[in-house]
Order: sequence, then C-alpha cells, then structure tokens
Amino acid sequence: MASPNKKLKPCPDSETPSYHQTIPDEIWMSILSYLRPFTLCSMSETSHRFHQLSRDPILWTNLTIDWQSIRNCTTSVEGLINRSTKIKSMTVRMRTRPFELEPVDGLQMVMIVKKAKSTLTSLTFSPEINWDHGFGIMEIVLVNNGIAKLGTMTNLTSLELAGEWIKTAEIKAISNLVKLEKLEMPGAEHVTPNDLKDLFSQLTNLKLVDISDCKKGASDMVVTALAQNNPQLEYLDLDGCELVTGKSLNVVAEKCPNLNHLSLDCCYEQVNDPAMLKIASSCPNLNYVSLGLCSTVKDTTLKQLAINCPNLSFVNLFG
Repeated sequence: MASPNKKLKPCPDSETPSYHQTIPDEIWMSILSYLRPFTLCSMSETSHRFHQLSRDPILWTNLTIDWQSIRNCTTSVEGLINRSTKIKSMTVRMRTRPFELEPVDGLQMVMIVKKAKSTLTSLTFSPEINWDHGFGIMEIVLVNNGIAKLGTMTNLTSLELAGEWIKTAEIKAISNLVKLEKLEMPGAEHVTPNDLKDLFSQLTNLKLVDISDCKKGASDMVVTALAQNNPQLEYLDLDGCELVTGKSLNVVAEKCPNLNHLSLDCCYEQVNDPAMLKIASSCPNLNYVSLGLCSTVKDTTLKQLAINCPNLSFVNLFG
C-alpha cells in the first residue's frame, strides 16, 4: 500500500500527442527523403501518418535498386517501381564481396526497369567500384539482349552503362533514344567506327559524352559526326581513344563552342599542338582539360588556355 504522504504521478493523458506527432509534415518529409526504398516501406508500416507521408510521389523520384533484390525479391521491387508514379532517375547496382562476382541476367533486369513510368528520364547501371566494409558496388554488364530492350525507353535523356558487351545491335537500340543529352558508355571495345558514326548521326541533343577506352571504335570519323550533329556539346571524354587525331579535334573546336570539359589522356602523339591551340581559342568555357601522355602539345596551347579560358580550374599534362 502506498504511503499516504507519497504523491502519486498522474496517469498520462491518452490525448497528449507523442513527440513525432508534434513535428510538422515538412520536416518529416525531409527526413524520409534520406531513407532507402525498402527502409521507407518499413517506416510506412509503423503508423497511419507515416503511411500517408511515405506515399508522397516526391519521395519516389530517385530510386536505387540492387540486382540482388531484383533477382530474389522481384515482386517487392515491382511494388517499389509501381509506387514511384513520378520517378525521374533510377540506378541499378550490384553489391558483392571482393572477387565473388556473379552472373547478371540483363534481360530480367531491363524488363524490371521498363516497368517504370514514362516520367523516368535518367538510367544508370552501377556507375562505380567502391569497396566498403567488405562489400563493393560492381559494374553491371548487360547481356542476354538486355541493352536491346532499352531502345524502347525513348523518354530517356541520360544513360550510363558499361560498354564491355556493347556491339552493333546494341548501338542500334541506343540510337533510338533520340532525347539523350547524356551518354556514358566507357570501355565499348567491340563497336566499330561505323557503329558510332551512325549512333552520333541519330543522337543530336547530346551535351555529355563519355566513350573513353573505345579503342577500336572512336576514330576521327566518329568524333567529327559527334561534333557536327551536337553543337551544344559541353563534356567530352575520349581517354584511351588512340585513333582520334587533331583532324577531328579541329571540328570540335569549330562546332562546339560551349565545351567545358575535355579529356584526352593516352591519345598520345595523335593529339597535336595546332588542334589543341584551336580548341583553346574557340572554347572559352573550358574548365577541365586533361592531356596525359599527349606529348606533342606545347607551351603555345597552355598560353592560349590561360588567356582565353578564365574559368579553367584543372589541367593535366602528365607525361
């Protein structure tokens, strides 16, 4: 029995709101925007309020999905995509332990991706390798006709994927994506110059292009077609493209005055000083120039870059 002199604590009023209820919706929306998709789904099951907040389309405009989830939890992934009624960008990646690579069913992956709404404009397949706590993000190589199926996603304005298995048929599919403004396709060693010429004749809205290490495909004919059909080009990465010479760089200088990023590492002696001098004179917006191992570029180019490119913040002359 309680002592008569001891004050009893009053029972909490059942109507008193909990702390999370006093936080405005706008604050919770900001917090929820940092959660991963499956975590957000779990959060939505904790209360009626979070269920309503988590369904706001603004939380589902950018979606990142692991290949392992597509393979093992296909129905759940489809649910996430169906929930994303105003999706804008999607990244598909593969988490794996070092040296434990696994095959990827590119066709299954792309068929899942294609369930996204027509609002999807940016698609990335595993952009980097980044080991962290024993796991890493590995490049996804789409095989089993996966890339060919991408050709119907005609609302895409940005596409990033590894180029190792891209061949003529895949290039034809990508050429259907005529709204593309950004194309990153490094390492496409199996494409031919005619493949890439046809591609850049069809794609005429490009502002960013990365075809680095396309050693057999990226030639003067290709770069000329790219520059002539995409005068708004701002970013060009041709690292390791040994067939590119000063001839096509002259066309880039003439046709692409808005260029601000140019990378030509390991293009060697083919990139000559007269062509780079013309680039420096014609592209005043340049802020990044990388000429690693381009040994024929001289001081005249550097002086012109200093005079004509006030925004220049990075220059690489290694080798």
